[in-house]
Amino acid sequence: MYFWYYIHRHWRGEQSLFLSFWINFAGLRLLIWFAPLPHNLHNLIPSNPLPLAMALSLMAADLLVFIWQTVGLLRCGEKHVVNQGGMALVWGSYAAIIVAVFAVGTQWIGLYQLTLQPAQTELFTTRMDRLHASQYTLAISDDRRIMHFNGTISLGSSKALQRMLDNNPNVAQLLLQSDGGNIYEARGMAAIIMQRQLNTRAEQECSSACTIVFMAGLKRTLGQRGKLGFHGYRLDTNTFIPNVDIAEEQEKDRQYFLARQISDPFVDRIYNEAYSSIWYPDRTQLIDAGIIGPL
Repeated sequence: MYFWYYIHRHWRGEQSLFLSFWINFAGLRLLIWFAPLPHNLHNLIPSNPLPLAMALSLMAADLLVFIWQTVGLLRCGEKHVVNQGGMALVWGSYAAIIVAVFAVGTQWIGLYQLTLQPAQTELFTTRMDRLHASQYTLAISDDRRIMHFNGTISLGSSKALQRMLDNNPNVAQLLLQSDGGNIYEARGMAAIIMQRQLNTRAEQECSSACTIVFMAGLKRTLGQRGKLGFHGYRLDTNTFIPNVDIAEEQEKDRQYFLARQISDPFVDRIYNEAYSSIWYPDRTQLIDAGIIGPL
């Protein structure tokens, strides 16, 4: 067959230097580079690793082709020197072989990397949601009547509470244990509690933004070891944030507390308290202000 005759002639260096170099060596190398090895295999198998046996088979086949190309080109160069005496073209073919060695090595490394399990990339938004959710826990009691929130009120807390309540429509009380967090999320949680007319209770500490959530309860109670902590507002960053007015945000929550039937003197005391300190009113003060009822 002519195909095997052609293969044999190149192997023996019997073709012209032009044909051996530009067609059999450079042209075929470029064809292999832009054909399935390894570029297009990545598109064929985007999410699953390439079987190692397949990768080794492709490397072995490419190695045989490269040996055939190189040996034939070297033999052709030797005959070119004997017949014509010029070394310039031969040295050029030697340089091309050296470049091709590095190219083949790079190609094989890329092919091997396709056999590895691709790294699982996580979207930034997914990562941030996961990190925020790790700051708190939401749990449901065995009788499905009491929901527990424990941790920092962070971004996504209100949505998580909404989902949990949607899945547990018989919940009647939210048990809070938190040192505060994001006031916007706390307001969102408070709106959900008021809409569903849930009771709120704190058996441990409920401070800062947590008190906004606590005050949304239809009936608000405090356990024997429970305590509520209040303070004024400030930004938790030295960076200027446009459209955020601390005095305005504080006034919003002041009006919210008043709307929940809390006494004016008590509310004034809350927002006169420095951010750096927390005021923990005793049970008598809380009852007198209308925050909680008797035990």
